[in-house]
Amino acid sequence: MAYPTITDEQLLQTLEAISAFPHKKDAAEYLGISDRTLRYRVKWAAERGLSPQANVLPGFAIKQKSEKQPDGSWIKQTRAPGDIFKVPDNHLVKGVSALVDEDDRVVMKWVKTAADRTETNLLAAVENLLANCNTPIEPLPAPEEVSDATFTVYPLVDWHIGLMAWAAETGENYDLKIARTTIMGAMRRMIARTPPSRKAVVLGLGDMLHFDGYEPVTSRSGNFLDADGRYPKVLNVAIEMIEETINLVAQKHSEVLVRLLPGNHDDKATVALNAAFKLLYRDNERINFEWSPSRFWWHREGKVFLGATHGDKTKMRDLPLVMAYDKPHDWAASGVRRIYTGHIHHESKIEEGGVIVCSLRTPVAKDAYHSFAKYRSGRTVYSDTYEIDGSGMTSASINI
Repeated sequence: MAYPTITDEQLLQTLEAISAFPHKKDAAEYLGISDRTLRYRVKWAAERGLSPQANVLPGFAIKQKSEKQPDGSWIKQTRAPGDIFKVPDNHLVKGVSALVDEDDRVVMKWVKTAADRTETNLLAAVENLLANCNTPIEPLPAPEEVSDATFTVYPLVDWHIGLMAWAAETGENYDLKIARTTIMGAMRRMIARTPPSRKAVVLGLGDMLHFDGYEPVTSRSGNFLDADGRYPKVLNVAIEMIEETINLVAQKHSEVLVRLLPGNHDDKATVALNAAFKLLYRDNERINFEWSPSRFWWHREGKVFLGATHGDKTKMRDLPLVMAYDKPHDWAASGVRRIYTGHIHHESKIEEGGVIVCSLRTPVAKDAYHSFAKYRSGRTVYSDTYEIDGSGMTSASINI
């Protein structure tokens, strides 16, 4: 076991202080250390064999101590547990083993971790990706007739590109090809129904990709995911689907703002997507990309103040307060306030402090994990067109 840089003399001084004072708290105060540090010093002293009652063999440490009480009873002491285990930085949980008793209760647990290769692999994928972005997209012709009194939001909700499902498990098959056909078909129909406002926002609410590297696991918990295709292929399909969406929107609206927020499945991939699109559309003045490391998006047009976040970090009911604190001037200047979230894959709406907070459905099929559990929801793509003066809103949606 590795010990901190503390000498045997300091540990012996600690033991002497404990003997001299009636309470350990007094001893800690005398030594100028915390109660916790005092407890650690006592433990380290015992393991080094510095306890006056102990003669510890070389290479051994005290694991248990028995002490006779004045009434003749015995107290057995064993080493206290260490600190709560935390997965080291840049590591992922690779496996868990457990020792159980005859009643299947856990006696001891082993957690196996390994270095997270996601970031290294992601960089390689991004380099290959950007190599194909040398030629920018030609500027698209602007629509002839648009309304200056409105603006439109197209929320892209948890597309989970790369998710795979087997009909025998989930009720329907799903892969990259099906995802592209299904989602883009619905998007084309929905955009055709949307009024032609001058300005539009393509708003990615996170989890555009199902996984965030060559290993199909969630980036934080390390849970394995059902995935279709190698990561570079999935990343390229995601770019092609989002690019097609942007181009369709640009044919309907004169100005297009794009913001892609990170989710809990695609933190790193979102960086790659933003970098790729800024290169692809660098010569197109009608299409602008807004990128920020913030997990929140705030935007005001006239009297309408909008916000968005993936939904995995903040409860829906708490978001209006975040909105007011982050953007007090936009809050004061607005009369209509609305916040978009995804993450939970079903439609929900609350009102808090005059702010409508909505969670939207995803267009993606359910995977085995959700199919085996209770999670069920419809599948929809959306657009919302707002009157800039705050007088109304028109919504279009297509159910899948």
